[in-house]
Order: sequence, then structure tokens, then C-alpha cells
Amino acid sequence: MKSLFTAIVSAFSTFSVLPTPRIEWNAYNLRHVLSALPLVGVVIGGCLCLWHWLCGLLQLPAVLSAVALTVLPVALSGGIHMDGFSDVVDALSSHAAPEKKRAILKDPHCGAFAVLGVGCYLLVYFGLCAALPLGWKTVGLVGISHVLSRAIGALLSLTVPSASKEGMQRAFSDAAGKSAVWILAVWLVLGLAGAAVLSPLSAAGMLLAGGCVFLFTAHTAKKQFSGMSGDLAGFAISLASAAMLLMLVLTERMAALWF
Repeated sequence: MKSLFTAIVSAFSTFSVLPTPRIEWNAYNLRHVLSALPLVGVVIGGCLCLWHWLCGLLQLPAVLSAVALTVLPVALSGGIHMDGFSDVVDALSSHAAPEKKRAILKDPHCGAFAVLGVGCYLLVYFGLCAALPLGWKTVGLVGISHVLSRAIGALLSLTVPSASKEGMQRAFSDAAGKSAVWILAVWLVLGLAGAAVLSPLSAAGMLLAGGCVFLFTAHTAKKQFSGMSGDLAGFAISLASAAMLLMLVLTERMAALWF
């Protein structure tokens, strides 16, 4: 029970801005941090539903819901995954050797391609949120996408060999217990099952999008960076969230036109 509590606290203290108690960082306490990462997505999904309820109560314009769906996940996570996304975009844009790309990931400075990448990402994500017919079902599906995307990023961290012997991703993957992969698989099954209850068609689209992002990131990590890293995990989480949102927009549109 204590290890479960420390794993949850560690996950929220690392991957969110929510206040948490202080705990000691050691191999034992870090065993299930990645397994608990999807819980951050659960909280984000809950906050999105709360905001949707508030918008309905105050009869606020739908555009404010789209803004919140875009901004809240970034704000609640402290931008840690978007930081990884920007670093990976910057590294890939260099078209350099894997060693140089890994050096760019470690560079604290923000390049022009990183700024452009984040700007385009947020604009596209907001546009997709604005195109989504906002209701309890669709907001719930967006919330589930944040659970699934974090499970995908954590699963990549555990299954794809690390590019470095140092770093947060390597520390978490080395400390992870043997059951971590299975726990994340359960998260994926539960998330997809919840999505299927709300919309079977959307759940199928989210499964397809998540699978494509997983395979693409695994291939990119091995070919472009010679292994996985924390930045690549953040890149995968951000990309999976956007890809699933795109599939939600498409499937909802298909359902409205064809059924």
C-alpha cells in the first residue's frame, strides 16, 4: 500500500503541477511511477469535465470550452510533455546524426523549429477542439485520450531501449517492476473500454491513432536517436493526444453524416 501511495505521489509531483507531499526518491519508490502516470490523465479528464459543466452553468461561449480543452492539459501537466515535444521537433529538424540529435535534446535553449512546432501544435489542437461537437460524451472522450496517451508514453519508455544511461526516463525504466508493462496494458484496455461505452466508432479511431503513434515513435527513437528518452516519451504523449483528438473529430463527423 505504501509503494502504491509513493508511486502516485511521485507521478503527480513529476508530471503535474498539483501539490503533493515530499517523498524520498529511490529505486523502491520509483518502481511504479510510470504505471501511475495515466492517473494524471484521469485528473486532467476530470478537470475538463468540470470546466465543461461550468461553461454550461454560466452559458459561456463554446470557444471558451475549446480554449480550456487546449490549455488545461498543458497547464496541469506543467508543460513537461510539450517541452519534450518541442525538443524532439528541434532535433528532428536538424537532420543531423543521432549523436547530435541527442545533444539537441539536452540543450536547454529553445530553437526556432521548437517554437514553430509548439505554435503549430497548439493551433491545430485548438482548431480540432473547436471543430468537435462539445457535449458530455465528447469531453469524456477527450479526457480518456489523455489517459491513453500517457499509458502509451509510459509503455514506450519501458519497451524501447534507452539511448542514454542517464536521465529521468532511464531512471524510471530501470526502477520499474516486472508488472509495470501489464499494469499499463490494463490502463489501455480500461481506457478503450470506457471510450467504447461512449462511442464504439470513436474508440476504434482512438485505438488506431494510438497504435500508429506508438509504432512511429518507437521507429523514430531507434532510427533517429538510437534509443528512447524522456523527451521522446513527452513527444509521444503530445502526438498521441492530438492524433486521438483528430480521430474523434473525424468519427463524430462520420457518425453525424452517415448514421
